[in-house]
Amino acid sequence: MRWRLCTVAVVLVAFTALATAAGPEKRDGAWIDLFEQAALWNASVMYDSLTGTGHILRGSDLVRFKRNVPVFVLGTDRQLRATEIRDVSGILEISEATVASIASWFVERDTERASRFSIAAILIDPGHGGKDSGAIGEFGTAESRFRILEKDVVLSISTDVYERLRARWPDKRILITRTGDTYPSLEERVSLANDISLGINEAIIYVSVHANASFNKAASGFEVWYLDPEYRRTVVDSTKAEGVDEQVLPILNAMLEEEYTTESVFLAKSILEGFRKSVGDVSVDRGIREEEWFVVRNARMPSVLVEVGFVTNEAEARLLASEDHLRKLGDGLYNGIVDFVDYFEHRKGESAP
Repeated sequence: MRWRLCTVAVVLVAFTALATAAGPEKRDGAWIDLFEQAALWNASVMYDSLTGTGHILRGSDLVRFKRNVPVFVLGTDRQLRATEIRDVSGILEISEATVASIASWFVERDTERASRFSIAAILIDPGHGGKDSGAIGEFGTAESRFRILEKDVVLSISTDVYERLRARWPDKRILITRTGDTYPSLEERVSLANDISLGINEAIIYVSVHANASFNKAASGFEVWYLDPEYRRTVVDSTKAEGVDEQVLPILNAMLEEEYTTESVFLAKSILEGFRKSVGDVSVDRGIREEEWFVVRNARMPSVLVEVGFVTNEAEARLLASEDHLRKLGDGLYNGIVDFVDYFEHRKGESAP
Protein backbone atom coordinates (compact mmCIF):
# COMPACT_ATOMS: atom_id res chain seq x y z
CA MET A 1 0.00 0.00 0.00
CA ARG A 2 1.41 3.38 -0.93
CA TRP A 3 1.02 6.40 1.28
CA ARG A 4 1.43 10.11 0.93
CA LEU A 5 3.38 12.72 2.80
CA CYS A 6 1.01 15.06 4.62
CA THR A 7 2.64 17.94 6.46
CA VAL A 8 1.47 21.43 7.24
CA ALA A 9 4.07 24.15 7.58
CA VAL A 10 3.49 27.76 8.59
CA VAL A 11 5.48 30.28 6.58
CA LEU A 12 5.50 33.96 7.41
CA VAL A 13 4.83 36.09 4.33
CA ALA A 14 5.70 39.78 3.96
CA PHE A 15 2.94 41.82 2.38
CA THR A 16 4.51 45.28 2.61
CA ALA A 17 5.78 45.42 -0.98
CA LEU A 18 2.42 44.26 -2.30
CA ALA A 19 0.59 46.86 -0.24
CA THR A 20 2.80 49.59 -1.65
CA ALA A 21 2.41 48.39 -5.22
CA ALA A 22 -1.35 47.87 -5.17
CA GLY A 23 -3.86 49.90 -3.23
CA PRO A 24 -7.48 48.86 -2.66
CA GLU A 25 -9.16 47.88 -5.89
CA LYS A 26 -12.93 48.39 -6.01
CA ARG A 27 -14.88 45.85 -8.00
CA ASP A 28 -18.52 45.24 -8.64
CA GLY A 29 -20.32 42.49 -6.72
CA ALA A 30 -21.71 41.82 -3.27
CA TRP A 31 -19.63 42.04 -0.11
CA ILE A 32 -19.93 39.70 2.87
CA ASP A 33 -18.93 40.01 6.51
CA LEU A 34 -15.69 38.01 6.73
CA PHE A 35 -16.43 36.61 10.19
CA GLU A 36 -19.89 35.43 9.13
CA GLN A 37 -18.41 33.73 6.08
CA ALA A 38 -15.69 32.10 8.19
CA ALA A 39 -18.39 30.64 10.44
CA LEU A 40 -20.00 29.02 7.38
CA TRP A 41 -16.61 27.48 6.57
CA ASN A 42 -16.17 26.31 10.17
CA ALA A 43 -13.07 28.48 10.17
CA SER A 44 -11.59 31.10 12.48
CA VAL A 45 -10.28 34.56 11.63
CA MET A 46 -7.35 36.36 13.24
CA TYR A 47 -6.85 40.03 12.34
CA ASP A 48 -4.46 42.77 13.50
CA SER A 49 -6.05 46.13 12.76
CA LEU A 50 -2.74 47.97 13.28
CA THR A 51 -0.82 46.09 10.61
CA GLY A 52 -3.86 45.16 8.55
CA THR A 53 -2.70 41.56 8.37
CA GLY A 54 -4.67 38.48 9.27
CA HIS A 55 -5.49 34.91 8.40
CA ILE A 56 -8.38 32.50 7.95
CA LEU A 57 -7.78 29.06 9.48
CA ARG A 58 -9.95 26.07 8.63
CA GLY A 59 -8.48 22.98 10.25
CA SER A 60 -4.96 22.90 8.84
CA ASP A 61 -5.84 25.10 5.84
CA LEU A 62 -4.39 28.59 6.25
CA VAL A 63 -5.23 31.65 4.14
CA ARG A 64 -3.16 34.79 4.84
CA PHE A 65 -4.30 38.25 3.79
CA LYS A 66 -3.54 41.95 4.17
CA ARG A 67 -6.26 44.58 4.21
CA ASN A 68 -6.68 46.36 0.84
CA VAL A 69 -4.18 44.06 -0.91
CA PRO A 70 -5.62 41.91 -3.75
CA VAL A 71 -3.24 39.01 -3.08
CA PHE A 72 -3.77 36.09 -0.70
CA VAL A 73 -1.38 33.31 0.31
CA LEU A 74 -2.96 29.84 0.41
CA GLY A 75 -1.17 27.29 2.54
CA THR A 76 2.59 27.66 2.52
CA ASP A 77 3.34 29.38 -0.78
CA ARG A 78 0.47 29.42 -3.26
CA GLN A 79 -0.69 32.90 -4.27
CA LEU A 80 -4.26 33.85 -5.12
CA ARG A 81 -5.01 37.16 -6.83
CA ALA A 82 -8.55 38.21 -5.94
CA THR A 83 -10.53 41.18 -4.74
CA GLU A 84 -8.99 42.45 -1.50
CA ILE A 85 -10.51 42.28 1.97
CA ARG A 86 -11.59 45.73 3.13
CA ASP A 87 -12.34 47.33 6.48
CA VAL A 88 -15.61 49.26 6.46
CA SER A 89 -16.22 51.07 9.74
CA GLY A 90 -14.50 48.30 11.67
CA ILE A 91 -16.19 45.45 9.78
CA LEU A 92 -14.01 43.25 7.59
CA GLU A 93 -15.69 42.55 4.27
CA ILE A 94 -14.84 39.99 1.59
CA SER A 95 -16.25 39.90 -1.93
CA GLU A 96 -18.36 37.06 -3.25
CA ALA A 97 -15.79 36.42 -5.99
CA THR A 98 -13.00 36.02 -3.41
CA VAL A 99 -15.20 33.76 -1.29
CA ALA A 100 -15.70 31.53 -4.33
CA SER A 101 -11.95 31.39 -5.03
CA ILE A 102 -11.03 30.50 -1.46
CA ALA A 103 -13.86 27.95 -1.26
CA SER A 104 -12.52 26.32 -4.43
CA TRP A 105 -9.11 25.93 -2.76
CA PHE A 106 -10.75 24.40 0.33
CA VAL A 107 -12.41 21.83 -1.95
CA GLU A 108 -9.03 21.03 -3.50
CA ARG A 109 -7.55 20.51 -0.05
CA ASP A 110 -10.42 18.24 1.00
CA THR A 111 -10.06 16.20 -2.18
CA GLU A 112 -6.32 15.89 -1.65
CA ARG A 113 -6.81 14.68 1.93
CA ALA A 114 -9.41 12.16 0.80
CA SER A 115 -6.85 10.69 -1.63
CA ARG A 116 -4.38 9.95 1.17
CA PHE A 117 -4.33 6.82 3.24
CA SER A 118 -4.90 7.35 6.93
CA ILE A 119 -5.17 5.26 10.06
CA ALA A 120 -8.75 6.22 10.85
CA ALA A 121 -9.25 3.80 13.75
CA ILE A 122 -7.11 2.07 16.38
CA LEU A 123 -8.41 -0.76 18.56
CA ILE A 124 -6.64 -1.57 21.83
CA ASP A 125 -7.56 -4.99 23.21
CA PRO A 126 -6.55 -5.72 26.83
CA GLY A 127 -6.63 -9.51 26.95
CA HIS A 128 -8.72 -11.71 29.23
CA GLY A 129 -10.87 -10.05 31.96
CA GLY A 130 -13.80 -11.01 34.14
CA LYS A 131 -13.99 -14.77 34.66
CA ASP A 132 -10.73 -15.18 32.71
CA SER A 133 -7.82 -13.94 34.81
CA GLY A 134 -5.21 -14.89 32.23
CA ALA A 135 -1.79 -15.87 33.53
CA ILE A 136 -1.32 -15.77 37.30
CA GLY A 137 1.85 -15.14 39.26
CA GLU A 138 1.93 -16.29 42.91
CA PHE A 139 4.94 -16.02 45.18
CA GLY A 140 5.62 -16.39 48.91
CA THR A 141 3.29 -17.56 51.65
CA ALA A 142 1.13 -16.11 54.42
CA GLU A 143 1.89 -12.43 55.01
CA SER A 144 4.60 -12.35 52.35
CA ARG A 145 2.30 -13.82 49.68
CA PHE A 146 2.31 -11.85 46.43
CA ARG A 147 -0.22 -12.47 43.64
CA ILE A 148 -0.59 -10.78 40.27
CA LEU A 149 -3.14 -11.34 37.49
CA GLU A 150 -2.50 -10.81 33.80
CA LYS A 151 -5.95 -9.29 33.26
CA ASP A 152 -5.19 -6.46 35.72
CA VAL A 153 -1.74 -5.69 34.31
CA VAL A 154 -2.90 -5.42 30.71
CA LEU A 155 -5.99 -3.39 31.57
CA SER A 156 -3.87 -0.81 33.37
CA ILE A 157 -1.48 -0.42 30.44
CA SER A 158 -4.22 -0.50 27.78
CA THR A 159 -6.41 2.09 29.51
CA ASP A 160 -3.45 4.44 29.82
CA VAL A 161 -2.56 4.08 26.14
CA TYR A 162 -6.22 4.36 25.07
CA GLU A 163 -6.66 7.68 26.91
CA ARG A 164 -3.43 9.10 25.50
CA LEU A 165 -4.33 8.13 21.94
CA ARG A 166 -7.76 9.72 22.31
CA ALA A 167 -6.17 12.95 23.53
CA ARG A 168 -3.65 12.97 20.68
CA TRP A 169 -6.10 12.16 17.89
CA PRO A 170 -9.63 13.34 18.74
CA ASP A 171 -10.55 12.98 15.06
CA LYS A 172 -9.67 9.27 14.93
CA ARG A 173 -11.80 6.43 16.29
CA ILE A 174 -9.85 5.12 19.26
CA LEU A 175 -11.51 1.98 20.64
CA ILE A 176 -10.90 -0.40 23.53
CA THR A 177 -12.50 -3.81 23.99
CA ARG A 178 -12.97 -3.42 27.75
CA THR A 179 -12.57 -0.65 30.31
CA GLY A 180 -13.23 -2.76 33.40
CA ASP A 181 -13.12 -6.32 34.69
CA THR A 182 -15.38 -7.76 32.00
CA TYR A 183 -14.90 -10.61 29.58
CA PRO A 184 -15.61 -9.96 25.90
CA SER A 185 -15.23 -13.20 23.96
CA LEU A 186 -12.47 -13.50 21.40
CA GLU A 187 -15.10 -13.36 18.65
CA GLU A 188 -16.58 -10.17 20.10
CA ARG A 189 -13.17 -8.51 20.30
CA VAL A 190 -12.35 -9.25 16.68
CA SER A 191 -15.84 -8.36 15.45
CA LEU A 192 -15.59 -4.95 17.10
CA ALA A 193 -12.66 -4.21 14.80
CA ASN A 194 -13.88 -5.99 11.67
CA ASP A 195 -17.29 -4.31 11.78
CA ILE A 196 -15.94 -0.76 11.76
CA SER A 197 -17.02 1.09 8.64
CA LEU A 198 -14.09 2.78 6.89
CA GLY A 199 -14.00 5.32 4.12
CA ILE A 200 -11.90 5.17 0.96
CA ASN A 201 -8.19 4.99 1.82
CA GLU A 202 -8.91 4.62 5.55
CA ALA A 203 -7.38 1.84 7.61
CA ILE A 204 -7.58 0.39 11.12
CA ILE A 205 -4.97 -1.34 13.28
CA TYR A 206 -5.53 -3.89 16.05
CA VAL A 207 -3.25 -4.17 19.10
CA SER A 208 -3.91 -6.98 21.60
CA VAL A 209 -2.13 -6.57 24.95
CA HIS A 210 -1.11 -9.54 27.12
CA ALA A 211 1.31 -10.65 29.83
CA ASN A 212 3.27 -13.86 29.52
CA ALA A 213 3.71 -17.04 31.55
CA SER A 214 6.13 -19.96 31.44
CA PHE A 215 6.98 -23.15 33.32
CA ASN A 216 10.51 -21.78 33.21
CA LYS A 217 10.42 -19.32 36.10
CA ALA A 218 13.55 -17.61 34.79
CA ALA A 219 11.87 -16.58 31.52
CA SER A 220 11.33 -12.82 31.31
CA GLY A 221 11.02 -9.93 28.89
CA PHE A 222 8.72 -8.30 26.36
CA GLU A 223 7.94 -9.43 22.82
CA VAL A 224 5.54 -8.65 19.97
CA TRP A 225 3.81 -11.25 17.79
CA TYR A 226 2.36 -11.02 14.29
CA LEU A 227 0.61 -13.57 12.12
CA ASP A 228 2.73 -16.17 10.35
CA PRO A 229 2.91 -14.94 6.72
CA GLU A 230 2.34 -18.54 5.53
CA TYR A 231 -1.06 -18.70 7.25
CA ARG A 232 -3.84 -18.26 4.69
CA ARG A 233 -6.94 -16.31 5.69
CA THR A 234 -9.79 -14.38 4.14
CA VAL A 235 -9.35 -10.64 4.64
CA VAL A 236 -11.76 -9.44 1.96
CA ASP A 237 -15.33 -9.25 3.20
CA SER A 238 -17.36 -10.51 0.24
CA THR A 239 -20.47 -8.77 1.58
CA LYS A 240 -18.66 -5.44 1.19
CA ALA A 241 -17.18 -6.26 -2.22
CA GLU A 242 -20.36 -5.82 -4.20
CA GLY A 243 -19.69 -5.51 -7.90
CA VAL A 244 -16.26 -7.14 -7.74
CA ASP A 245 -15.87 -10.11 -10.08
CA GLU A 246 -15.72 -13.41 -8.15
CA GLN A 247 -12.59 -14.37 -10.07
CA VAL A 248 -10.90 -11.17 -8.94
CA LEU A 249 -11.69 -11.62 -5.23
CA PRO A 250 -8.95 -14.25 -4.59
CA ILE A 251 -6.37 -11.99 -6.23
CA LEU A 252 -7.51 -9.01 -4.19
CA ASN A 253 -7.47 -11.15 -1.05
CA ALA A 254 -3.88 -12.30 -1.70
CA MET A 255 -2.75 -8.73 -2.24
CA LEU A 256 -4.35 -7.59 1.00
CA GLU A 257 -2.90 -10.54 2.92
CA GLU A 258 0.58 -9.54 1.83
CA GLU A 259 -0.10 -5.90 2.59
CA TYR A 260 -1.44 -6.61 6.08
CA THR A 261 1.53 -8.85 6.86
CA THR A 262 4.01 -6.16 5.83
CA GLU A 263 2.23 -3.55 7.91
CA SER A 264 1.84 -5.90 10.88
CA VAL A 265 5.58 -6.56 10.88
CA PHE A 266 6.29 -2.85 10.75
CA LEU A 267 3.83 -2.20 13.59
CA ALA A 268 5.44 -4.96 15.65
CA LYS A 269 8.91 -3.51 15.08
CA SER A 270 7.69 -0.01 15.93
CA ILE A 271 6.16 -1.15 19.23
CA LEU A 272 9.23 -3.21 20.10
CA GLU A 273 11.43 -0.17 19.52
CA GLY A 274 9.10 1.83 21.75
CA PHE A 275 9.61 -0.70 24.56
CA ARG A 276 13.37 -0.67 24.05
CA LYS A 277 13.48 3.08 24.51
CA SER A 278 11.07 3.31 27.45
CA VAL A 279 11.98 0.16 29.41
CA GLY A 280 15.64 -0.20 28.45
CA ASP A 281 17.59 -3.10 29.91
CA VAL A 282 15.29 -3.41 32.95
CA SER A 283 13.48 -6.11 30.96
CA VAL A 284 14.72 -8.52 28.30
CA ASP A 285 14.02 -7.70 24.65
CA ARG A 286 12.72 -10.98 23.17
CA GLY A 287 12.13 -9.53 19.70
CA ILE A 288 9.26 -10.04 17.25
CA ARG A 289 7.78 -13.47 16.57
CA GLU A 290 5.26 -15.26 14.37
CA GLU A 291 2.21 -17.13 15.65
CA GLU A 292 -1.38 -17.85 14.66
CA TRP A 293 -3.11 -16.29 17.66
CA PHE A 294 -6.90 -16.12 17.30
CA VAL A 295 -7.15 -12.34 17.29
CA VAL A 296 -4.38 -11.75 14.76
CA ARG A 297 -5.52 -14.48 12.38
CA ASN A 298 -9.16 -13.32 12.43
CA ALA A 299 -8.63 -9.55 12.33
CA ARG A 300 -8.98 -8.27 8.76
CA MET A 301 -6.37 -5.56 9.23
CA PRO A 302 -2.77 -5.06 10.37
CA SER A 303 -2.69 -6.63 13.84
CA VAL A 304 -0.20 -7.59 16.55
CA LEU A 305 -0.22 -9.26 19.95
CA VAL A 306 2.00 -7.66 22.59
CA GLU A 307 3.46 -9.52 25.59
CA VAL A 308 4.62 -6.98 28.18
CA GLY A 309 6.44 -9.38 30.53
CA PHE A 310 6.22 -12.65 32.50
CA VAL A 311 4.02 -12.79 35.59
CA THR A 312 5.62 -16.16 36.40
CA ASN A 313 9.03 -14.55 36.90
CA GLU A 314 8.99 -13.10 40.41
CA ALA A 315 11.31 -10.17 39.71
CA GLU A 316 9.39 -9.19 36.59
CA ALA A 317 6.03 -9.81 38.25
CA ARG A 318 6.94 -7.30 40.94
CA LEU A 319 7.93 -4.85 38.22
CA LEU A 320 4.55 -5.40 36.56
CA ALA A 321 2.91 -4.46 39.86
CA SER A 322 4.80 -1.16 39.88
CA GLU A 323 2.99 1.93 38.60
CA ASP A 324 6.30 3.34 37.36
CA HIS A 325 7.05 0.25 35.26
CA LEU A 326 3.50 0.07 33.92
CA ARG A 327 3.82 3.70 32.88
CA LYS A 328 7.05 2.93 31.03
CA LEU A 329 5.38 0.03 29.24
CA GLY A 330 2.52 2.37 28.35
CA ASP A 331 5.04 4.88 27.02
CA GLY A 332 6.61 2.22 24.82
CA LEU A 333 3.31 0.96 23.45
CA TYR A 334 1.94 4.47 22.89
CA ASN A 335 5.09 5.74 21.18
CA GLY A 336 5.31 2.62 19.02
CA ILE A 337 1.75 3.11 17.77
CA VAL A 338 2.30 6.84 17.20
CA ASP A 339 5.50 6.20 15.24
CA PHE A 340 3.72 3.62 13.09
CA VAL A 341 0.81 5.96 12.32
CA ASP A 342 3.17 8.87 11.66
CA TYR A 343 5.26 6.81 9.24
CA PHE A 344 2.36 5.49 7.19
CA GLU A 345 0.41 8.75 7.11
CA HIS A 346 3.28 11.13 6.49
CA ARG A 347 6.29 9.44 4.91
CA LYS A 348 5.40 6.72 2.45
CA GLY A 349 4.30 8.48 -0.71
CA GLU A 350 1.04 8.84 -2.59
CA SER A 351 -1.85 6.44 -2.59
CA ALA A 352 -2.91 4.69 -5.73
CA PRO A 353 -5.42 6.66 -7.82
